[in-house]
Amino acid sequence: MASYAGAEAAIRARLEAGWLTTRVTFQNEDPAAPWPPVNSQGELQPWANLEIECIGSEIVGQGQPGNHVYRYDGLIMVHVFTPRGSGTALGKEYAVAIGEIFRRKKFYEDAPGCYVRTEDPYPAGGASRSDDGNWFGTTMTCPFVYWHRG
Repeated sequence: MASYAGAEAAIRARLEAGWLTTRVTFQNEDPAAPWPPVNSQGELQPWANLEIECIGSEIVGQGQPGNHVYRYDGLIMVHVFTPRGSGTALGKEYAVAIGEIFRRKKFYEDAPGCYVRTEDPYPAGGASRSDDGNWFGTTMTCPFVYWHRG
């Protein structure tokens, strides 16, 4: 049965299938070893983190119970981390490429009237975003709506 949790899982699956360039981490999950990601020379390697945020929900229109239309508005944010001192170009390049995975797509059509529709992604300006000071983050943000009939 379609659900908001299923919609989030579909967003994750879309990223996992479409982005193989770097490792991806997920909220409240420990990353696989070795961590942090390094190459054979021990140099830090870029990685990304998926964050999904629901920013609102409402009933849209009228209907009988079991046939209401619900709209869940949210943001897909993929934070791309590059080693500090490596510049901003690679982080922006990766953020834009990840955004194209989600640009104006419709997916997770698990039941009639239930699906995710994404908008246009954009890369946000970067910032030093790590507790240890080793990483510079650039964020791709893509608004989405999960439509649910229930």
